[in-house]
Parts: sequence; structure tokens; C-alpha cells
Amino acid sequence: MQTPPRWASWLLKTFGHPDTLEEVEGDLLELYDYWVQTHGKVTADRRFALSALKLMRPLARSRHNEPYSPPFSLSLVMISNYIKIARRQLWRNRLFTGLNMVGLSIGVSACWIIYQLVSFEFGFDTRIPNRDRIVRAVSRFVFDGKEQGNPGIPLPMPEAVRQQIGGVERVVPLRLTWVETIQVPQPGGKPQSFPTEDDQVIAVDSNYFRMVPYTWLAGKPDVSLNQPNQIVLTQSQATAFFPKTDLRQVVGKTITLWDTLAVQVTGVVQDLPFLSDFRGKEFLSLATIKRKYEPAEWSNTNSDSQMYAVLSPGADINQVEAQINALSSKHSEEFFKKWGGAKRWHKLQPLADLHFGTDYREHGHRADKSVLYGLMGLAAFILVLAVINYINLASAQIPQRAREIGIRKTLGSRRRTLILQFLGETAVITGLSFTLSYGLSHLFFRHYNDLLPAGAREFVDWPLLVLFLAGLLILITLLAGLYPGWLIARFQPVTVLRGQGFAIEGSPKRITLRKSLIVFQFFIAQLFIVGALIINQQLRYFIQADMGFAHDAIITAQIPWKTMMETKLDKRDALRDELKHIAGVSMVSLGTQPASRGYSSNIHEYKSRKGIVSFNLFRKYVDTEYIPLYQMPLVAGRNLQPSDTTREYVINETAAREMGFARPADAVGAFLKESGGDANRTVPVVGVVKDFHAQSFHEKIKPIALMANRESLSMLNVRLSGRSDSWPKTISAITRTWQKLYPDMPFEYKFYDETIGDFYRKEQQLSRIINLATGVAILISCLGLFGLATLTAHQRTKEIGIRKVLGASVAGVVALLSKDFVKLVLMAILLASPLAWYAMHRWLEGFAYRIDIEWWMFAAAGLLAVAIALITISFQSIKAAVVNPVKSLRAE
Repeated sequence: MQTPPRWASWLLKTFGHPDTLEEVEGDLLELYDYWVQTHGKVTADRRFALSALKLMRPLARSRHNEPYSPPFSLSLVMISNYIKIARRQLWRNRLFTGLNMVGLSIGVSACWIIYQLVSFEFGFDTRIPNRDRIVRAVSRFVFDGKEQGNPGIPLPMPEAVRQQIGGVERVVPLRLTWVETIQVPQPGGKPQSFPTEDDQVIAVDSNYFRMVPYTWLAGKPDVSLNQPNQIVLTQSQATAFFPKTDLRQVVGKTITLWDTLAVQVTGVVQDLPFLSDFRGKEFLSLATIKRKYEPAEWSNTNSDSQMYAVLSPGADINQVEAQINALSSKHSEEFFKKWGGAKRWHKLQPLADLHFGTDYREHGHRADKSVLYGLMGLAAFILVLAVINYINLASAQIPQRAREIGIRKTLGSRRRTLILQFLGETAVITGLSFTLSYGLSHLFFRHYNDLLPAGAREFVDWPLLVLFLAGLLILITLLAGLYPGWLIARFQPVTVLRGQGFAIEGSPKRITLRKSLIVFQFFIAQLFIVGALIINQQLRYFIQADMGFAHDAIITAQIPWKTMMETKLDKRDALRDELKHIAGVSMVSLGTQPASRGYSSNIHEYKSRKGIVSFNLFRKYVDTEYIPLYQMPLVAGRNLQPSDTTREYVINETAAREMGFARPADAVGAFLKESGGDANRTVPVVGVVKDFHAQSFHEKIKPIALMANRESLSMLNVRLSGRSDSWPKTISAITRTWQKLYPDMPFEYKFYDETIGDFYRKEQQLSRIINLATGVAILISCLGLFGLATLTAHQRTKEIGIRKVLGASVAGVVALLSKDFVKLVLMAILLASPLAWYAMHRWLEGFAYRIDIEWWMFAAAGLLAVAIALITISFQSIKAAVVNPVKSLRAE
């Protein structure tokens, strides 16, 4: 038998495709034998070699041992076919499509809303040059055993730092000035008054504009704030003060501060086009209020006096901070010793941390990083729940698609093709969910807008937002679609096409993954239910607890401070006397509110038989009507006598105990001496009132003294009488009296109940967020449970039919199907309860006065979760139980 050339056979085997080599080689060998018989061996060898060479392709490569994998077609026809299949599938299962859209849209909305807030809060001052080198000097104290912060520094510090501290490129002093109104002269008429906001008018020098990148529209930056009585305006203020006036013509005009100080406009700058905590709108020259400082002022810390600094490139912030503390201690140590050895030190706060400095109690908006991270975690939890819900619902539909997938796999569809098609369907649902989430987000902003800081809703950074939404779309599609797609691809088509139903390669116990997802969903839901219950109980405790004084039917208003500074303008006594004669007014008093955020205190000493007792005493400035108006029980002694100065104290029970007295009556007649301030003043105790809360329930009751001091009576307190529907008439009469005495000042009052409620604004907002999150978690968990119940009912169709034929009742079948789900929910409750107890216990530790966590709270939350689960699965359970067994068995 003749054989072809070896080199030609080698070429054919080396460069031929492995999937067609056997057939091609066999055909050529048959032709070779035919050519040998008809044309001879030489011609046959030539034709065989030419045929082998013709089979070679350009850039041919050596054969690989891997199996042949045909390329995935992305032709328009195939894409159109995939879209058609996805559309039909989604429409055929409209219920599940809708449930999936609702679940994912809730998760997307949570992420969208929280991203809006987080991007807003982290967007402050990000466009300031040299941001990483800008710091603010702040002060820290140990006060009453607790560390506290103050954004201020001693007045002499900026100049001293500029002259004596190395590593500082630029010192930027800043003084907050309290201006109630700005008067702008009007041609031929009375000056127009413009009210101001907190921190709107600040005193700075030219270094401020070298640090903050304002764009100058008029004036010269280097000379605009060099002299006293100069001021620079922002464009918005210049337009408001001088409408229809060219900004260059605004320079040189005069406005009036504090009713008497005329200042000249020397420049106009553009408002900052980005989010910033530098909120000044009028910049007064620092030389206007600067003076020579006394050495004793090194011991004072005023939050209105602040200092920023731009560090030199490469400077060590810790070394600069140490130098500043050494400088401050050098000048203030002697004074602090006289004041009882108080402890103060300074820190350099990076500009990146300025917006998150909640410990410094500033007037501007500040954000808490821990809260933001908590909200980000909350969004992630809700998104995970939504994805789990999608996985469960998608898995529940798999049995209905078993025959379709089986046929497609039989006809040659590969796993990758099936997975990609399912991911495409998931992407379509996710895209539709984004559309629905847009409406849900706007619904949230409409009803919960008060939870967001001003400007957060309107803030949009479009490039980052588009990038975030695109990333979120891809992430959700992958997380939600990969597992169901992988599950579909593992079908055994032979088993399905034989009519043996739903089958997955491998162990059938893979269903436990979906059960574990249900447990996780209800685990999260149970955490939220317990948290919402305990938080609401604590808020109810705030409202119902006795604060030690009456606070209902009382309105308060701030007396205009500038009228208190000048005797001829002081009309407090006249206001109090006239208000007493108004029908519907029960009592009127001037004095500090019993419970308020602000406080004044000083160290006091009591000389007892056992030695000197020293403690910090909080002060409340009141008149003689104060104790009766707030109905404070006087447990010993008497009320204060009328006086313009401090001559006697009425203390609370805690102060009496600090002095060492077991009975309040024993404290009456004792003398207290201040250790600082008016250090030579010794004041007798003439009465003791029952303890009352001067701060929120976060703080323990402190030693308090009520005292007379006319200069400090800045708050009007009015108790109303009669029915609440008559109060508007009474308040109108009070307003008319106020306007008669203070015609330039509006009567801005507030019910004292609302003021106390503001103490717990943060907790109230937390409660609303937790309640909303609880509802969302329960809804998503129920959707996932519904999907698993649907899958289980489908899998047990034949079993249910047989049981009914053998006499099982509908109630028995429902109980059979519900039992396993109740076990899953109970497992979630058992797992979540310890963590919920720990989290709520830690949260309650932030309150000095709080509720106890009791067993019934967890029992109630568990019963609620079980009831919700039973209601959810009852629909599918009853539906499966009432089906005619003949139909189910015949279908099988």
C-alpha cells in the first residue's frame, strides 16, 4: 500500500484544526489511493502535498489540545432575539417582575439618597488651594471631669504665633462679630435695615483672602482691609444693599454697623462657587476692632476669636502644635493657677476635619462622621436585602423556565450564553428600578426634607453622580444576576425533558443557600424592629418624665441685647409690667430658661467642719417671679428678694449634697465663696429647690444656683392661662405690646415645650430614620420570603396532592408549608436578639437617665416578625392547599 509524503502529513496534522482533522485526513487518504491507481504515485504525491498546503491559513499556528469553543455571536439578530426573549419572560411573570422592581428600587433609592447626603457633607472646602496645609487652632478643656472643645483661642495668640512660631507660612486671625442689623443709607430717606445671620459679619485682614480663593470684582485685595472702618462685601450682599448699582460704584459707599459705626465699602468679591464653612458675607477690617491686649487675656478663651494658619511645606503639624501649646502655657499658666488649676491646651484642626468638628458647638452646620458612616452602612444593608430579595424571587421562577432552558441547552446553548442572557434580564429590571427609585427618592425628599441639612437636596455633582449610578447599576446587576444565572446554567436538560421536573446538578441541599438568605433578611429586620421599639420607648420617656419644673403653656423670647447695654433703651421692666395686665397672661418673669443648651458656671467653695469643699456651680440668673412661674418646689428656705445684683443664692438639692448636707434645710444659711471671677464675693444660701433638669437627659443633674443679676436677665418668660384656642389672641396682644416698646425688633417667640423638644432633635430624627428603615427591611424581607414560599409550593405540588388524596385538610397543608418558614424566622430572631440588645445598650449609655431594656421588648418584636412572616406566606400556602389534587397529580 502506497503512503503519502511524510512532510505533507506532518503539515496537515500540525496546522489542521483538531475538530476537522480526522474527517479531512480520511478524505485525503481516500483521494490519494484513487490518484495512485489512476495517475501514478508521483502525481498522487504532488496532489496530496498541494491539498495539504491549501488547507493552511495565513498566520496559522500550532494546534492546541483545548476543546473547540465557538465564538459568542453578538450580531444584531442575536441581540434582538435576546431582547425579545427577555421582554416576553418579564411580561409573562409580571408579578415577579413588579416585586423585583419594587425591591431593587427601594435599595437603589436608599443608596441614592444617602449618597446625596454623604457627597454633600464631604464636599465642603474641597476646592481651597493648599487644603492639606491649612489648619485651625482650637482649645480643649477638662471641665467637670469631661473633656470639651472650644473653637476659640486667646486674643493675643495670632500675633504671637506670627512672630515666634516656626513652620507657619501664614497666620489668619478671624473674629466673629455679632451684628443684628446692617443699616444702608437711602437717598432722601430713612436708612434701610438688613438683618444678619450668625457668623455673617467677620473681622479679618488681607491674609484671609490669600487663604480662601475669593474672586475680586472690585477693589484691591492688598489694601482693602488695611485701615480701620473698612469692609468688603460679597456680590450677593452688595447687590442686596445697592440694587441696580454697578459693583465698581459700590466701592466707596458707607454702611452702618451696631447703629453707630459707619464703615466704608472698599471691595466686592464673588460668592464662593462651592460648598464651604467660610460663611462670611461682610468682611470687616480687623483693625476696626483690634486693640492692645492685656497679659491676663492669655487665660481667656472666646469662641468668637479664632485663628487659621497655613503651614509651611513639609512642616510637622505635631511640632507646630507643641510650640503653640508651649507659648500658650508660658503666658497663661500663672493665671490658671489662680483659678483653681484649670487645664487647657490647644490642637491644630486640619481643614479637612473642620466640617466634622461637632465637639466644638459652633453655630454653623457641622456633620458627624460616625453618623455618615452609619448611614452608608444602612444603605449597604438595605441594598443587600434588596439583592437577596431579587435572588430569592428569581430562584423561585427557575422551575417555570426549566423546560425552556433544557431545550436551549439541548440545542447547543452554552452556560456562558445562558448566564449572560440572565444578566441582561437582570440589567433590564435594574434599569427599570432606577426609574422607579427616582420617584421614590423625590417622595422621600418631600416628606423627610427636614432631616437633611440646608442645600443638600439641591447639591449635585453631575460627573460623580453619573459615575456612582453607573457603578451601582453594574454592581447590582452582577450581585443579583450571577447566582440565579449560574443556577439556570446547571440544569440537567435530560432530566427536565424527561418530565421529571426541576433538577439542579449536584446536591439538592443547595436550597439551603436561599433559606440562609431569608434568615439574614429577617435577622436585619429584627435588628431594626428592636431598635425602633427601644428608641421610641426612650423618646416617650423624654416626653413623659418629670423635669422638675412646669414647661407647658409657656412662651419665651430673647430680649434685644443692644437695648440691655444702654440704660435709656432698657425697657425690660416696662415690658414685664405691661404684659402682666394682658388678659390671658398668668405670670411674667425675666430669667434664664431652666433647661437650655447654654450654661454659665464657676468653682465655689464651702467651708465645712470637715474642711473646704470645692465644686463647680452652674448659675441661672432669675427674678423673683421665676420660681413661681416654673412651679419649682421650694423644699427649704425662701425665694430670692428683689435685687439688681447677686446677694443671695437659691440652690438645688444636688448642690446641697455637694456641700455635704444630708437634709436640704441644713444648707439654708450656709455661705458659698467663688474661687474665680468675683473671688472675694461670699454669698449666703437662702433657699433650696427640688432638683430639676437644666440640660437634656444625656447629662446628670448638676449643682445649680438661682441668683439675681439684672445685667444678665436676657430672656422673657410668659405663662399663658385659659384654653389653648384662646392663646393666639393673647399672643397677638403680647406682640402689640412688644412692638410698642421695641418697634425695630420683631417679636420672635417660641413655646418652651418646643425648646425642650429640640434637645432631642437628633434622637427624633434617628427615630424617624430607624422607623423608615424598619419598614423597608420588613417589606424587602417579605418579598424574599414570598419568593421562597412560591418556590417551595411549586416543588411540593405532587406531595401536597398526595396528602390531600389521603385526607389532609387545607389547614393541615397550610401548617405544613408554614412550619419551615416560621423556623427560619425564629432562627433569625434568636441570632439577632443578642446583637440588638448590645447595640441598644450601648446607645442608651449615652443618656444619664434612660429606660431599662426588658424582655417583653424582644418578645413583642419577635411576635411581630412571626406575624408578618405568616401573613406573607399564607397567600402561597393557601393557594397551594386549595388546588384540586387531581389537577396537580395529572400535571405531574
